[in-house]
Amino acid sequence: MANVTWIKAPFLFVLFLIFFSVNAQTGFLERVDYDSIRTVGNKQNKLMFLVVHEQNESFEFLKASVSKKNKEYIGDKFVSGIVQVKREDFQHSLRKGFYLTTPVYLFADSEGYPILRYDKPVRDEQLLLQLADSAYTLAKGETLGKLLKQYQKGGRSRGLLTKLLTQYQSFNYYADQRILNDYLSQLTVQELNNFETVVFLMKSGPVYNGNVYKLARTNAKMVDSLYATLPLLARQDINNRIIQQTFRQSLESSNYYLAQELQGFVSGSWSPNYLRENSSGSYYPMEYKRLTKDSLAYVNMARNYYNMNYYRVAIDSLARIDYAVERKISFSRYQGQLNRVENEAFQKWFKVSESRYKHEHAQHLSYGARQILAFSKDNMDALYDAIRWQTKAIEQSPRSGLYHHTLAMLLYKVGFSAQAEAELLRAKEFYKRDKVKYQEIEALLKQMKSNKGLII
Repeated sequence: MANVTWIKAPFLFVLFLIFFSVNAQTGFLERVDYDSIRTVGNKQNKLMFLVVHEQNESFEFLKASVSKKNKEYIGDKFVSGIVQVKREDFQHSLRKGFYLTTPVYLFADSEGYPILRYDKPVRDEQLLLQLADSAYTLAKGETLGKLLKQYQKGGRSRGLLTKLLTQYQSFNYYADQRILNDYLSQLTVQELNNFETVVFLMKSGPVYNGNVYKLARTNAKMVDSLYATLPLLARQDINNRIIQQTFRQSLESSNYYLAQELQGFVSGSWSPNYLRENSSGSYYPMEYKRLTKDSLAYVNMARNYYNMNYYRVAIDSLARIDYAVERKISFSRYQGQLNRVENEAFQKWFKVSESRYKHEHAQHLSYGARQILAFSKDNMDALYDAIRWQTKAIEQSPRSGLYHHTLAMLLYKVGFSAQAEAELLRAKEFYKRDKVKYQEIEALLKQMKSNKGLII
């Protein structure tokens, strides 16, 4: 009997842990692991309400408080949680489905298929309730999850495929290329000459240079006219879907060549803005190397990329080209001059836009510096490059705790301990509202002063 008890005890303990973990994660928007919350949704046969974000710092999902009554109301219909998806985790279930921005307010079925996606900030309790009510109502209709079950059972009707592709588009969800191919196989040659049909195909996100992409461009003149007549936002949406889908495909199939092919497509979509063309096109092969952790190749590519496209580029030069291209002013790599009237107009426009350009430029430089810190801890030339990038980022956006924190780690790594400590003290000032980061900086400062050395 003693042996039976000994066997039962750990078994009961495991059951207790499972029960505790399931029930512990059903509170209102606690930080959760995505796979765990999906398990909870399945077990309780409930819809999910998730706030998905990439940020490393503490994240405030809602600017207003939610009353206990409304928390209970939402909790009755949904299991909820805040899910952080790291940018480098391209195998994460959510990242496999979505091109993510931050934050995403996502209502999904118990298997994780989206019902309602909202990308804008949720600033009040009433809007949150409206979204929850809408999602609960939509869940009773033809959701993506229900349509996919029909497809998995063999459904291939034109109507079903159209509905599926429409849902993929509306959620900015990576389109299953098999569904896109099935839809294409039902089109006639005449339909491939139809403006609306081709727009629908392109909006669905075919992989660049794949079968669907090539056939959708059968009538090259018509596709050229499509890009000439569609509004800018619609053209950007089509290009972004193709880019996102192609890059996702290159990662999933471990196809670096496809990422290189994508470079040509992306570069062409920015012409004649040659600075944007250079930076946007070369990003994807480099990002492929980063995500697949090819450190040596990534560091070499990153040093060239951030030096050429951000560190050595003045923001007013970038802004000037953006301004000229948007207004269709003749402006080339070799003849980059605005006339007196155009330049006066540009200067007025730039005064309004300058802070935005500084912020974006600083973000890119600082992100590159953090990657060098992560991938190239012992390459002194790369570390000094990163210090220059981070210093320029701080010049453009001086009140960021993250920027000073990053510079401190870089300085410490190359042996400038006193300067690193000074930067950490600056970071601490800007982290006062973030308790977690503030305490992290205090701990780093204590380590520095104790001369025990930091593990970076």
